[in-house]
Amino acid sequence: MPIKYAARTSILSKQWSQLWYTLPHLLFDHMFFQHVSNYAGGIIRKILMQHTGPILGFHLVSETRKLSQSYVDRCIVLVANHVIQKLTLDMANDELYTLPVSVFTCATLTHLKLSRCIVKFPDSNRFPKLVSLQLEEVAIDRSKQTTLILPMLETLELKYCDDVDYVDIVSPKLVNLSMLSTDAITFQCFNVNPIFRKIKHLCLDGSSLKNLGSVCPSDRLDVLLNLQSLKICDLKISVRRIICALCLLRNSPNLVELDIDEVVKVDKTVYHTTELFDYLSKAEKKVSEALKLIRTVRIGKFKGTLTEMYLVQVILAYSPKLERMIVQQKMQKLERSDEILKELKCYHRASLNAEIKYTKTDSSACYDLLVK
Repeated sequence: MPIKYAARTSILSKQWSQLWYTLPHLLFDHMFFQHVSNYAGGIIRKILMQHTGPILGFHLVSETRKLSQSYVDRCIVLVANHVIQKLTLDMANDELYTLPVSVFTCATLTHLKLSRCIVKFPDSNRFPKLVSLQLEEVAIDRSKQTTLILPMLETLELKYCDDVDYVDIVSPKLVNLSMLSTDAITFQCFNVNPIFRKIKHLCLDGSSLKNLGSVCPSDRLDVLLNLQSLKICDLKISVRRIICALCLLRNSPNLVELDIDEVVKVDKTVYHTTELFDYLSKAEKKVSEALKLIRTVRIGKFKGTLTEMYLVQVILAYSPKLERMIVQQKMQKLERSDEILKELKCYHRASLNAEIKYTKTDSSACYDLLVK
């Protein structure tokens, strides 16, 4: 329940007058800041001072309201005394907010999401119960290499983060890794850091994918990966990105799901498209090895461009285990949709069991067509 509605329950009866002080999840987002105007800081602090019982979730998202460093520090100190489990901080200040040391004393944290912050991890810091860590536009202190011990961590998300390679993460249970516009992680990390060998689900965008091959470029890793699914977002076509994607696929003997969320800027990469056609026509063995175990493919925000159609054609032709391909079309004129569907039906399929689920959306309806 939003805080303003919870507070209103205090007028119902004497029994309810202080019941809202025990609200276990506190959310201070843009809706809250719209209603409290210039008194947000004082109101939040008063709520925390009056709160009784555990605070299981504290979410401070000041997208438009600027809060001082010292004020947020005091809030975190108060929250840390209430057995906090889920903490979200997203600061809209002109200067990045520096995370206070008190955060690292919260041994009960299970979910931590930080946005637009500067983080100075104490060396050998341990979050014994943390299962999810999300960092967005976070700058890591570069003064020294530190170790972060996260024995229960299962999900790590990095988005627009700098200098994450200055932190050694020890997380034996990590299975989900997402890297969007994060350039510090390369294939060399996969070779030397054992946590990358245990990841089952990997999400990358085109920028992070391209950067994987910036150090020790190769089409083979020194180790095999445990990936089961690979998702690529905002894929801008280039041979270098395709080589990196093939490298991941060829070194992942358990990978059965491939998700390409969108192929972007196709019209602006005609040269790269021609280069791609030439490369793939000469790399049949690598493509065949990369796709030989794939069972499910999803291609999102499909526009039906020449490059996208060629990628579909290649995947269908070299995936003998393929069971289903899901093509989710971006809004197009109905005439163009029918042309795309007709062409998809004609493509050769290495798998006799492969089905194409073609989803097209317009302003009034959504159509699912199953092509066998």
